[in-house]
Formats: sequence, structure tokens, C-alpha cells
Amino acid sequence: MSEVVVITGASSGIGRSAAISFAEEGSGLFLVARREERLRDVAEQCLALGAPRTEISAHDLSKPGEGARLVSFALERMSKIDVLVCNAGYGCFTPVADYSAEKMARMWQVNFQSAYESIQAALPHFLQRGSGHIVLVSSIIGKKGMPFSAPYCATKFAQVGLGEALWGELREKGIGVSVICPGYTETEFHEVAAVESNKAQTSRPLKGQSSRVVGQAIVRAVRKKKRQIHLTWPAKLLLLINRISTRLADYIMLKVSSVNR
Repeated sequence: MSEVVVITGASSGIGRSAAISFAEEGSGLFLVARREERLRDVAEQCLALGAPRTEISAHDLSKPGEGARLVSFALERMSKIDVLVCNAGYGCFTPVADYSAEKMARMWQVNFQSAYESIQAALPHFLQRGSGHIVLVSSIIGKKGMPFSAPYCATKFAQVGLGEALWGELREKGIGVSVICPGYTETEFHEVAAVESNKAQTSRPLKGQSSRVVGQAIVRAVRKKKRQIHLTWPAKLLLLINRISTRLADYIMLKVSSVNR
């Protein structure tokens, strides 16, 4: 049986691109998102590109327990899971003072908690087989905080921490763990963040990478068992500066955040 890859947030952006990249390698796919019609379009495209089988499952990951439920569905329909890509998430551009605890709880559930639920639900299957790979799609601002994006940063920092800890727990059990930290990527993220921030629109920084590049990086991380991947040269430069001068890196992030307000 061909490899089975489960991808959350697969209806657009990085998730869709990851699905296409795995399809081109002949992987079977179980695609998850809220928007079922969009999922069907992605599934059909992946079949045309070489995926031997695609299944879709609509889940609202803002609801507790849906992360575990999707894994149960995937195992029922596909019989196994080889790769779990936790990609679902959204952001905002607003100060902490203006972002309610209720909104933060929802973002935490979608961005982090649902991924934790999925991973925990998949682990018995991976451990029994002695194989598998977990991918957490975080962000460069999961490594360096950005003002006016604190809720999103918190969830992405948590993903990085979870991935690093899991690698240590699973490295001798045949299970790989990769954390992907893209820089600015051309997706619907900014439009969704604008709505979440009650803004008509948000300014964009310089042109970023395509989601296609990130999708290919996810496949590469799985194939080469990479622990972390940082994408875009500005993101890599920022992390280097942060090691040399946290104060300078803080100033850079303050200037970048002003673009998005």
C-alpha cells in the first residue's frame, strides 16, 4: 500500500501546496479542512497529479476533540497513517489589550490544541508500527516574537516547543518529527488575519515566497528527516541577528509589525 499522508488546513495555502507536493510523489492523501467544496477541488487535483487515492473530511478544529476525531476517521478510511501534517491555523494583527480571552482560546484550540489532539491520537498507531512522521507547520514568529501578533506567536512558539520535545521522546522509536518555520508566505493568511483583527485590510511586507516552496519543503523535511526548517533569507538573517543582539532583533520586529497594523 502506498504512503498515507494526513494534512490539516488542506483547502488552501500551505496545506494545499503540501498535498500537491505529496501527490506528485505518489502518496495517498487524507485531506482535512472546514471548507468541503474546496477540499474536493484539491483532492481532484491531487488525483490528477498522481495520488493513488484521496479522501476528504470536513472538520472544524475550533471544536475540542476534532483533532483526535479526524485521526480516527483517517485510520478507519485509509487503514494507516504514515505522515501527519499539522498545518491548520490562522492569525491576527492586534494588541493583546484588544484581543479577548475568548478569541485567544479559539485560536489556541485551532493552532495548537487540535494539533496536540491529533498527534496524541496518532501516536499509538505510530508506536505500534515503529514508524511514522509528524510535521508541525509553525512560523518564524514561533522563534522570535512580533508585537501586535502575540496570540499567534504564542501558539507558534508552543508548536516549536512541542516539536522539539517530541523529537527527544520519539527519536529512538522510529518516528520522525519536523518543525517547519516559514517566513512571509503568499497565502490567504493576511486576509483572514485582517478579518480576525476587525480591519478592512492589512499592509503586506515585501513579496514573500510562494506556498509551493513551503509545500515542497515539508516533503523534503519528511524524506530527509529534518528536525527544523527555516525558510526565506530574511527569516534566517533575523534568527542570526537574534543570537548576536536580541535588542536589535526586537527593534527589527517592532518595525516589521508596524507594517501590518
